[in-house]
Amino acid sequence: MRQYLLPETGIFRKVNMHSHSTFSDGKTTPEEIKEAYKAAGYSAVAFTEHEHIIDVTHLTDDEFIAITAYEYDYNTCKTCPSSYIGHEAPPNFNFKECLHLNLYAKDPHNFKAVCHNPKFVHCGNAKLYRETAQYVGDGNFHQEFTVENFNEVIRTAKENGFLVTYNHPNWSLNTAEVYCHLEGLDGLEICNGNCTYGNDYAPIVYDQMLRRGKRIMCVAGDDNHSPGGYFRSWTMIKTDELTYDALIEGLEKGNCYASSGPEIHELYVEDGKVTVRCSEAKRIDYFTAGRRRQMRTAPKGGELLTEATFEIDPNDVYFRIVVRDEDFEHASSRGYWLDELEAFKE
Repeated sequence: MRQYLLPETGIFRKVNMHSHSTFSDGKTTPEEIKEAYKAAGYSAVAFTEHEHIIDVTHLTDDEFIAITAYEYDYNTCKTCPSSYIGHEAPPNFNFKECLHLNLYAKDPHNFKAVCHNPKFVHCGNAKLYRETAQYVGDGNFHQEFTVENFNEVIRTAKENGFLVTYNHPNWSLNTAEVYCHLEGLDGLEICNGNCTYGNDYAPIVYDQMLRRGKRIMCVAGDDNHSPGGYFRSWTMIKTDELTYDALIEGLEKGNCYASSGPEIHELYVEDGKVTVRCSEAKRIDYFTAGRRRQMRTAPKGGELLTEATFEIDPNDVYFRIVVRDEDFEHASSRGYWLDELEAFKE
């Protein structure tokens, strides 16, 4: 029996899951962002301003969804450590460890930030909205750069109707001591189009989190602050209809993949094997929880790959698929756990 890992029916919607406008530290307005991304074939953009939520519902139309969201930052917390190892750390932000989370509202009219404190609202034009920002609680949340504090934010966000992803771990200078202990996340931003000179790609972080039992999806976004940062990485979400609820449900169910170029057309399990059909690829990888790995590579000078099938071992625990094209761009599936698969259920 064939089991589709990405839905058999529906349409893939191209979504930028991370963006900044003139309402925080971006150089373009939400309207300009919508116009550019819609013209480029995107179905949605998440407007993730720093530390406050803006109402972008007026941008939604029959062909475009504006996702209500924001980015929660641990940047200026006095307890933020230096990541510098060795001599005394240089006293500048370049060596400060950070932690950023994107919070996506399940309800497009949910404009209330969680674990809020007005003094956090400082990035670019965001500080202009300190007095008008809506939030849950007393507005006096105390940030500490501790896993317990991070998890309090994640837990509170989930309780108040948000999906939560962990952003750009490489740029944030985080280690496994931090990210492997985050609880309740919905996903990891496996690719950020603008951090670390254009591509914060974090597959090792994703595997480390999966191996710790974190059943999370992977997403990608531009983190655009200007037109020069548009269209670098995105999330493809498969849905039957283009609505706000359908996109959020697709994310929550993991009916998506992250990409900086290649496309995954089909992904299914049949007779103990997983098959991927995709756009032209130089290489297709099958990664697991252990050392066992499979790879298909196009012959030098030969035709590129558009399909690959891999044998699933009952001891793989999980697997994920990565498609790479000739430009070294990649499309990453989420991790699929064998106990999700009908053929491997006891």
